[in-house]
Amino acid sequence: MLEIRTLEPATAPSSELLAGFGLRDRIAMALGAAKIQPHDEVSEVFTFRGEQVRVKEKVRVESQDPSLLAALAKLGALEHVVARSRRALDTVMGKED
Repeated sequence: MLEIRTLEPATAPSSELLAGFGLRDRIAMALGAAKIQPHDEVSEVFTFRGEQVRVKEKVRVESQDPSLLAALAKLGALEHVVARSRRALDTVMGKED
């Protein structure tokens, strides 16, 4: 299972007021795409990299496809390596958590 979230600043105007007026929304409606359903984190505010953000869109992907599972494993490993490298760089630069 993979959950992907699109974030927006919490101070940004609510996208619900402008829903359906964007170019992306008009093209999607013309192609017969379903409207994005509200998600469980729509009214919550989170802190991400020191900034207050809201979850604009949330997509959950579940699959037994071996290729997708392999890609997910590789992304998880890459995330771990990048986090470890950033901690090492912070140590070298003398920054503290």
